[in-house]
Amino acid sequence: MRSRLQLLALILLLSGLALIGANIFNKTTESVIDIPEAIDLGLYELERDDGGYFTILNYEGNVLDKTARQVYVGDEFIAADNRHYRVAKIEGDTAFADLIGTREASFPSSWGKVDMPVGGAIPVQGNQGAPLIAIYHTHSAESYIPSEGEAFIKAKGQKADGGIIDVGEVLNKRLQELGFRTVINTSSHEPHDANAYYRSRRTAVQLLKEQPNAIIDVHRDAVPVPDFYRTQLDGKEISKIRLVVGRQNQNKNANLEFAEQIKAVADEMHPGLMHGIFLARGNYNQDLAPRSILIEAGTHVTSREEAEKSMAFFAETLPRVLGVPGERAPTTGGDLRSLIWVIGLSLLAGGTFLLISTGSLEGARDKLKQFVGEEWANYLGSKLKYKKANVYQSSLNKKAFKLEENQDAEQKPDN
Repeated sequence: MRSRLQLLALILLLSGLALIGANIFNKTTESVIDIPEAIDLGLYELERDDGGYFTILNYEGNVLDKTARQVYVGDEFIAADNRHYRVAKIEGDTAFADLIGTREASFPSSWGKVDMPVGGAIPVQGNQGAPLIAIYHTHSAESYIPSEGEAFIKAKGQKADGGIIDVGEVLNKRLQELGFRTVINTSSHEPHDANAYYRSRRTAVQLLKEQPNAIIDVHRDAVPVPDFYRTQLDGKEISKIRLVVGRQNQNKNANLEFAEQIKAVADEMHPGLMHGIFLARGNYNQDLAPRSILIEAGTHVTSREEAEKSMAFFAETLPRVLGVPGERAPTTGGDLRSLIWVIGLSLLAGGTFLLISTGSLEGARDKLKQFVGEEWANYLGSKLKYKKANVYQSSLNKKAFKLEENQDAEQKPDN
C-alpha cells in the first residue's frame, strides 16, 4: 500500500510540473511573488539621485552610451549598430567597455510579409485571437520637465499620475489600433527607491494572470542631456528608445532574444528609433516571463510629446515580432531553452522524490523499474491484452471460417 501511495504522489508531482511547463510562457501564480534569494531584487536596479550620470566609452574614447542607471563591471551594451560591448572598468562617472562582438537577430522569412505603414492598422475580424500585451510602470511617478514642469509627480491615491502614464497609454491605444488586445495597470509604486521593483512585482504577477504574450515595463531615463535621446523620424522630433534586459534572471536569454527581435524590426521599419539594448546587473522582475522587457522612452529633460511619438513607432514593431493578430506568435530559441529548463527541473524533482522515498540510489532505481515495468504495464496492460485478444480471436475466426469452407466443399457432390 505504501509503495502505491508513493507512486501516486510521484505521478501527481510530475503531472503538476508538466502542467507548469506547458503554461510557463503564458501564466503565473501568486507563488512567484516570492523572490529567490539569489536575485536580491532592488539591490542593483538603482538609478542615480545626485543629478549625475555615467558615460560609457570604448578604449578609443568614443561615447557608446550615457545613462543615469547605476553601471557595474560586467554590464553590457548592444549599440545602435549592433556592436556588443561589456563594461570592464569604471572610474568615477566614466565606464570603459570592451568590444566583444556583433549581434544580429534573424527572423523567419514569413515575418517580412507584414506590411505596417505608419498610422495604419492590421485588418482583422475582431481580435479575440490576437496576441495580448501587458503594460505597467515600476517608476510610476516619472515625468518630463518640459511638459509637466517636474521630473516626478506624486500619485493621487493609488493611481499613478506621472507623465510616464500618458506615454504608456499612447502605447496601449496604438497597440489596440493595430489589432492587439492589451491590459494596462497604472497603479502607483512610489516612492522611486530600491523597493519599487518589490512593489511592482505584485502588479506584474496580476497582469501575468491574464496570460499575455509579452509584458512591458515603461520608463524614461534621467540623463540631463536632451539631445542625447532626441532624433528626427519621418519628419517628427521624437525621443529614442533604449531596451533594458536584467542580467540576473533565468529568462535572460529569452528576454534578450525578444529585445533583439524588436530592435531588428525597428531598425528595418523605423531606422534611428532604437538607441540600443542595455544588459544591466539586476533582475527587473524579468524572471517572471520569457517575453518581459523594460523600455526607456527619452529622459526627464525631453518632452513627453516626443516620448509619446516614439511609443507609437515602437508599437508598430510588435506585429512583426509577436505575429500578426489572430495568428500564433513564433516560438523563439529562448522559449525552448526555458522549456528545457523546466523539463530538467521536473526530472530533478522526480529523481529527488524517488531518492528520499526509498532511501537509496538502488531503491530509487528499483522503484523506477517497477514503475516502468509493472505499474505502467498494469495501467495499460488490460487495454493491450484486450487488443491482442481481439487480434488473436479474429485470427481464430478466420481459420475456423476457412476450415468450414473447405469442409463444405468436400461434402458437396460432384456434378
